[in-house]
Amino acid sequence: MSKQIVTGKRINEQMGEPIGPYAHGVVSTGRLLWIAGQIAWDAEGKLVGKGDFGAQYRQVMRNIEAIVLDAGGEMRNICKVVNYVTIALVEGSEEYAQLSAVRREFIPGDLPAVSTLVEVKSLMEEDALVETDAVAVLD
Repeated sequence: MSKQIVTGKRINEQMGEPIGPYAHGVVSTGRLLWIAGQIAWDAEGKLVGKGDFGAQYRQVMRNIEAIVLDAGGEMRNICKVVNYVTIALVEGSEEYAQLSAVRREFIPGDLPAVSTLVEVKSLMEEDALVETDAVAVLD
């Protein structure tokens, strides 16, 4: 898998550096792995970390990691992440810091993936605070 972070004069002039652990663009080649939205469920289908954003996001990333590894990839193969959150998650908040720290723990690299963060009213699990889907490019 080849993954290259897109950088350049226009990006720097138009948008500047990303505010978190993501890249504005990634160019890749290889087989695509589309990962369905993951909620912080454990193997018994129980929500991990009720009321605790950091614990839920860590379980979500563990679930994504299991899918990537079972598909024959590594977390460094993640190119796109979309986080759906039910709480206001803004730069500087405790929850945003937790999201950034957990993501850096699971996805290596300075700018590991392109990312979107969307606040939603609710998720399919009543007490879920975050759901994440992703795309990985495998070798």
